[in-house]
Amino acid sequence: MAKHVIVGCAGLPHGVGWPRYFLRLPYLETAALLQSPVRASVLRRWREAAGHERAFGVVAPAIVTHMPGPRGFGPRGWPVPAGRINEVGGFRNSEIVHQGVEALVAAAETLEAGVVIFRTPPDFSPSQTNRDAMRHFFAEQANAERFAGRSRVWVPSGLWEPPAAYALARDLGILCGLDPLGGDPERRHAPFWASLSGDDVYLVVSGLGRGRRRTSNDHLEQIAEIALRHDRAWVVFSTVEPFPDAIRLTKMVAGTATDTDDLDASDSDRPDDEDALVDPSE
Repeated sequence: MAKHVIVGCAGLPHGVGWPRYFLRLPYLETAALLQSPVRASVLRRWREAAGHERAFGVVAPAIVTHMPGPRGFGPRGWPVPAGRINEVGGFRNSEIVHQGVEALVAAAETLEAGVVIFRTPPDFSPSQTNRDAMRHFFAEQANAERFAGRSRVWVPSGLWEPPAAYALARDLGILCGLDPLGGDPERRHAPFWASLSGDDVYLVVSGLGRGRRRTSNDHLEQIAEIALRHDRAWVVFSTVEPFPDAIRLTKMVAGTATDTDDLDASDSDRPDDEDALVDPSE
């Protein structure tokens, strides 16, 4: 039985205000820093809105994990110095990546975050070069001491097979964020999920491949079963209806779920300044 199941959403759900969100759920994964720098004053307001420490997971800046496009990361995104595009992303051992790590450390400290997340794009393949880059990065640039013991999570995509990605993360001393409902129509990875257990696990439920269908109770039960085989589990929803899905799972894990738990994601207590909390440009 899990000692602690921590359920939340990837981003503040549309129409849900900060007071209600943190009244119902204990955790929020924010990707604001992935896109662009965020002022410390904005981060402090987010921390105050949460009301408790370790309420946030912070996704690393794109300059740490992603290669920029022809126009960089956009006019409001992370700046890419001219002629230095090859120093950006991919966990490179470069000054620009170091700057991204520094920004992540500062944001995690300001938010008193419990988790830092490194999302890699589909073009970050399972090559030996990329594996070696990750080994150096998590041993030297982003080790446990650098983040004051916060949980470090890598969320792969693209060609990474869940068992192989999970094994690499374990070898690096980090967690691997995987989607238990991810596209696997032939159920090749069913034995992996059936045997998954241990101390900590980070589950990311994206809903990819399921269209606009709501997350069924059967799927939530699958997620709960995996979570409850661990001492501590994070479950993060970015589904079609993330807020009600997360609350339904919370009730299911607590044993208080009912057949009428189709919760409304509207929020009458949305604060007037919520957009200032959400949008780093405010």
